[in-house]
Amino acid sequence: MKDLVPKGTGNSRFLRSVSNFLSLYPNYEAFVAALVAGTLPVDFAGINTNGVTQVGTALTKANLLTDATATALGLSGDPTVNDALYALSQMGSPAECHVYADSGTTVTMTKGSKTLTAVAGSNKQAVLYPSELGSWNVKRTWKGSTKTVSFTVEVIGIVYCYPFTVGRDLESTSWADISTISELGMAQKYFQVGDTKTIKVNGVNYQVRIIGFNHDNLTSGGKAGITFQMVDCLTTTYNMESSSTNANGWLNCAMRKTHLRTTIWGQLESSLKSVIKTVNKLASAGNQSATIQTAQDTLFLLSEVEIFGKVTYSKAGEGTQYAYYAAGNSTIKKLNGSASSWWERSPSGSGTTGFCRVGSDGTANGNDATTTYGVAFGFCV
Repeated sequence: MKDLVPKGTGNSRFLRSVSNFLSLYPNYEAFVAALVAGTLPVDFAGINTNGVTQVGTALTKANLLTDATATALGLSGDPTVNDALYALSQMGSPAECHVYADSGTTVTMTKGSKTLTAVAGSNKQAVLYPSELGSWNVKRTWKGSTKTVSFTVEVIGIVYCYPFTVGRDLESTSWADISTISELGMAQKYFQVGDTKTIKVNGVNYQVRIIGFNHDNLTSGGKAGITFQMVDCLTTTYNMESSSTNANGWLNCAMRKTHLRTTIWGQLESSLKSVIKTVNKLASAGNQSATIQTAQDTLFLLSEVEIFGKVTYSKAGEGTQYAYYAAGNSTIKKLNGSASSWWERSPSGSGTTGFCRVGSDGTANGNDATTTYGVAFGFCV
């Protein structure tokens, strides 16, 4: 939380009175009489940011005492922060520990002869009140697997025992933990757009980067927490089709059905494949059609609009621009160390034989579906 820091110029606040102020107080004497009597109507209209060095954190119910916390403490009615502190003191606990676990499963905390239990609710949290600070053993079930971990309660107040471990950066965090962080909606707390991590495809190391948060729609419902794309292209080039046609669109083209879903998918490490989510990707039906089809994809190519934020050679409706490219970052990708063209999933909007691509200079372009170009696939976790 932040303190309010006035500049000392006397203009850190706004005052507001009633609209008929002049008719109520037509002269100075009437104004003073109301002021002395305590009947002068005045509202604090807010902070004048020009008059402060730092705006303080507004004190609201959300950051003082939420209904959820009050309920967890057994409080009802209109409890105050003091009521909450008193309730904690009566529980003999310096902390309120929220342990993430599968809904409906029992969480156990032990420290020496002390044992606490609670059942995780629909929010996947069990709330326990450890009687002292220090190291506790926490037994919980997460994604069907029951484990006991050591958790140190080191601060007084509300603390959280998460079912993941964050490394010093994205690279040093496991895919399993990245997946959990993403599913809990905490990805942006630990990572940022542009962060990279190494993957292996067919035994070769490549970098993938975060290009967006909460961007893609999960086929199962909701949003995928993180979308990744390859920093550069695979060392092997591929065509979109074996013949000069885009009549199959993205949904039934060889790139999607054979190259990505079979060949390249089979070359991924199991630790990555196990966390990749199926998402709905939009693309023209091809053959100059404005009809937009939905494909359920694990690995996918980006569309023209997802990269450039506008339609030049494709049809409208194939998604929205990712945050990484919206920030003005380069669209140039390398293949075996040199800048190369790379395929998009967008069928050409004005032709029947080609698909869109990004040129080696990073500009929007297109070419015949049989041409082999670089592949920089995306996926969601």
